[in-house]
Amino acid sequence: MKKMWKIVLVTLCGVMAMLHVQAQQGEGQAEIMGKLLDEQTGKPVEYASVALLSPKDSSVVTGMLSRGNGDFDFRGIKPGNYILKIFFIGYETHFHAVSVKKSTDVGNIKIKTTARALNTVEVVGERPAFQMQIDKRVFNVDKNLSSVGGTATDVLRQVPSVNVDIDGNVSVRNGSPTIFVDGRPSTLTLDQIPADAIANIEVVTNPSAKYDAEGMSGILNIVLKKNRRAGINGLISAGYTSTKSSNAGVDLNVRQGKVNVFLNYSLRDRKSPMRQHMFRKNISADTTTYLDQYQDGDFGRRFQSGRFGFDWFIDNRNTITLSQGLVGGDFNNLNEQTAYDLDEHQQRVRYGQGRNDSRHSFRNYTTQVGYKRTFAKEGRELTADFTYNRANNRNNNDYTLQYYDMQGSPINTPNQPEQRYGKGSGNTTYYTGQIDFVNPLNEKSKIEAGLRTTSRVFNNVLNTMGKDFATGEYLLDSALSNNYHYNEQINAAYASYTGGFGNFGYQAGLRAEQSFYSGEMRNVKDAAYSIDYPISLFPSLYLSQKFKGDHELQLNYSRRIQRPWFRDLLPNIEYNANSARRGNPALAPEFTNSFELSYMKDFDRKHNVLASVYFRNTNNAITNFYVDTVLTLDGQERNVVLSYPINADKRNSYGAELTVRNTILPGWDVTTNVNLAQTSISAEGLDNSGFVWFGKINSNTKLPWSTTLQVTGEYESRQILPQGEEAPEYQIDVALRKDFFKKKNFTVTVALNDIFNTDRDLSWTKTTFSESERYRKRASRELRVNLSWRFGKMDTNLFKRKRGEGGEGGGDMGGDGF
Repeated sequence: MKKMWKIVLVTLCGVMAMLHVQAQQGEGQAEIMGKLLDEQTGKPVEYASVALLSPKDSSVVTGMLSRGNGDFDFRGIKPGNYILKIFFIGYETHFHAVSVKKSTDVGNIKIKTTARALNTVEVVGERPAFQMQIDKRVFNVDKNLSSVGGTATDVLRQVPSVNVDIDGNVSVRNGSPTIFVDGRPSTLTLDQIPADAIANIEVVTNPSAKYDAEGMSGILNIVLKKNRRAGINGLISAGYTSTKSSNAGVDLNVRQGKVNVFLNYSLRDRKSPMRQHMFRKNISADTTTYLDQYQDGDFGRRFQSGRFGFDWFIDNRNTITLSQGLVGGDFNNLNEQTAYDLDEHQQRVRYGQGRNDSRHSFRNYTTQVGYKRTFAKEGRELTADFTYNRANNRNNNDYTLQYYDMQGSPINTPNQPEQRYGKGSGNTTYYTGQIDFVNPLNEKSKIEAGLRTTSRVFNNVLNTMGKDFATGEYLLDSALSNNYHYNEQINAAYASYTGGFGNFGYQAGLRAEQSFYSGEMRNVKDAAYSIDYPISLFPSLYLSQKFKGDHELQLNYSRRIQRPWFRDLLPNIEYNANSARRGNPALAPEFTNSFELSYMKDFDRKHNVLASVYFRNTNNAITNFYVDTVLTLDGQERNVVLSYPINADKRNSYGAELTVRNTILPGWDVTTNVNLAQTSISAEGLDNSGFVWFGKINSNTKLPWSTTLQVTGEYESRQILPQGEEAPEYQIDVALRKDFFKKKNFTVTVALNDIFNTDRDLSWTKTTFSESERYRKRASRELRVNLSWRFGKMDTNLFKRKRGEGGEGGGDMGGDGF
């Protein structure tokens, strides 16, 4: 921690020195800066003429057009008195006297429209559902209909390049990405983030040094909605599904002058029945037997999510943002289980019945404070923010299994009855602090630098009590209990330089990260570890060449790291009817060298093509490994297949990805994404390799009568595992949206997800003494109906109006709320 503060102080001193030197370079000269805003809407006025006049004869000293953000500045002028003359078509000419000695910021200058009151005229340029850029891809969630009323997991299923399995695990290009919320780590899971709160998803496949080095296949950034329109506006929504799930929510935003206040609340009640089946062949020296196991149950998720805060626009250069998020709910997984023992001829000889239930409740609190400082020089800015996450949870589980002969009579041999329950609780605290500075040197070059520190503390206690059927008492089962403490701290600093000449551009960056881990099983003697990873360097290099005709070629490289998740380090055992899983405290991070060559072409703004070839080499690759072992549970020995994460020797993956967005007809666009890869993995003397591919297509069509049709389909080929493979899978979703009323501010969305009910998980694994087939199926075919109403009133004098006044400039914006 001391090293980190030294780095912070040195960097801050460097930033201040840079600003001081630049101020000294302008000594003896003066500058004037400011910002133009529309008096009625509060939005920046771009490309307005700003002239600097001499007060003696009104002659023009110099002039310029305001920039896209409304900023203007005059540098290298003589100190003295001047008059600013601002004129633009549709606005009244504005004069502003200013006296300057060295540097004067005239702040926000609000200019009036030439008419006293204007009828609202909206020119809408709709954002496409998917935007492709050379360094990232942006998925516009508002355009996605299939995920309305769902969660972030449902949204990510629709994003090109992204794959989500039945358990909500996310992959990009067959690798695990790092998932951020608003560019920062979070204790929230994807199922705890409402889809309606998300503005867009950013997919960064090969991030630069500015981004965290965490994530084998890049970064997925979930950007939450932010609304800063003047006046008051909002959104109310509600929905229901064929699985008897429901959702409701409200978003409210109020802005007046220098203050913007926002509030949103949502309620989700999701029901998801699930079936599981495992068929295992047990191979011993003298005989072969089989296990046929079934589970049927409900996976229920009920939670509430709220977020409120404000933006304080101190002036046109400084903004402070404060927000508070609260999420709480219950996730319950309730299952009936039946297990059949089969002989060598696969004939049933006995069966067991029981329950396997777990109940999980949680509370999550997120506080964010941010500061942004812009400068007169366009593009120069300083940002700083701090994020605090706190998550508390409670867990209860119940497990029973009683064996019977095939006539239905209870038997206690060779499998004795099992009955136990567990009670546990835990908490996670996550701190993140970051400061970034961007300084453009000229139109083609800039310097970026920043610091970041994150700290996470995790505590978990679980006491599992097993029944001793001889005495009838419940005793502590130490094999299934734990008292675990985990601490992690990661410090980072980065710097990058962007430059270029002609149509050639480049960016070189270097990120340094150090990390500290410690863990302790407090219920086991001498079960502790402490790992300090020294400073690791993560370079990145981007080269780009633009050609005539709107096409570009880019080559980039980055080094990345994938650190073990705390559950991968947690050494306690999770047992589930002849199968078990545990973590591995000795697990080390994996390091990946990632290369990517990309080509992007735009054809008349109707067809966009992004083609990439990539190669990833991973050392110490983290993967799951299966072994046959014997566990002692409730005083009984159990033959189980135990899975746990290990560091493989290496994982190589090379492939190609093609993303094409076509405007077939006006109002109909189709985005197609295909990823092809050859992957190989070796671990514990085992080698496996194969060809895999993944495809996804999104079609959006505007129909008559303010109606939109969306169809999404995806296919994933078999996946390679060290000891087996996963079967191919596919699904197709369809959704229809209809806008009502003159203002189009009432919307009905109807969606049918997985219309052929094909989404499932099927895999095969093979060990020395067993061969297993696992099948899981959730209720993925679901009909959703969602209603939403947008409201709003653009009014810059919302809080200034005296009682009884009608006011000016307050146009009803109806459907422009969100």
